[in-house]
Amino acid sequence: MEFKEYLKTKQKFVYNTFKNALSLNRLSQAYLIKGGDGAPVLETALFLAKSLVCEEGSDLADNTCLNCIRFDEGNYSDFMLIDGKKQTIKVGDIEALEEFLSSSSMEKAGKKIYIINCFENSNKEAVNALLKTLEEPAPNVHAFITTENEAKLLPTIISRCQVLNLLPGSKDLVVEDVINKGVEKEDAEILSSLYSNEEAILNNINDDTYKTCKKCLLKTIDELQVSSSRALYSLQAEIEKDINTKETLRMYLDLLSVLFKDLVSLEASSSLLLESKKEELKLISKNIKNSEKIYLEIVLTRGKIEENISTALILEHIFIYIIKEGGK
Repeated sequence: MEFKEYLKTKQKFVYNTFKNALSLNRLSQAYLIKGGDGAPVLETALFLAKSLVCEEGSDLADNTCLNCIRFDEGNYSDFMLIDGKKQTIKVGDIEALEEFLSSSSMEKAGKKIYIINCFENSNKEAVNALLKTLEEPAPNVHAFITTENEAKLLPTIISRCQVLNLLPGSKDLVVEDVINKGVEKEDAEILSSLYSNEEAILNNINDDTYKTCKKCLLKTIDELQVSSSRALYSLQAEIEKDINTKETLRMYLDLLSVLFKDLVSLEASSSLLLESKKEELKLISKNIKNSEKIYLEIVLTRGKIEENISTALILEHIFIYIIKEGGK
């Protein structure tokens, strides 16, 4: 399913709201696209941004005109992306954005467009700098800000944007769709816990960060079947070498939280996200208690990634916590 069709059928409010605004020339200068973990917030922002420069004009991006092709290839001069999913957004990033916005347009459309992905991963100085940019928008400038955690955004940021809320999708249908496209069940289940649509999963199946984090997750699952102490040893001996950036740490902790969420579901006889790992989870549950408490600690610890604590310290804290709280 192409992303345009996904929005048109699964996210009708977002699709129709933006289409009507575009056709009536009543676009907001700033949109906030929000969704839960794994929601296609960046994919949506990119598609809507591309729609602003599509040469077809009668509908949202047709994905076939020259501007759409150049946009997809990263060759559209009047567009800028700041990605908080990959690294913390700092004031220097916003200063670079301001410089980009103050320069003359290079494209025929005469529009400057920018996306700030996962703005919740910003330091205080960057937030304050963006507030000034949003308070005094330049003409023909369009902003798309995305978030997977609206609670971390200042109300003053939200109030300056039109909010587009993505609805959660059906995980089972997404898994079924990508398996039919040739994705292995194990990958389909893991990736569907990170991304809520088929296109995002297919785009990330060969991503190096995903491959690294998947390998580390599977190693953790193997070791936890033996004992939590064995998992800590594996972490120190092997995993810390691979999970050594904020990007890999975020994804690995996301996957680790899925693992412990499944352990909680197993105790409650509920459906599992990692259904193909059910037997392994049963063995882990014999060694681990307080799975819900550990799950919450993983989620809370993930929020400390932006505090410039080393990845090794964060990882060791989690596994020491598992030993302390989870031992049977």
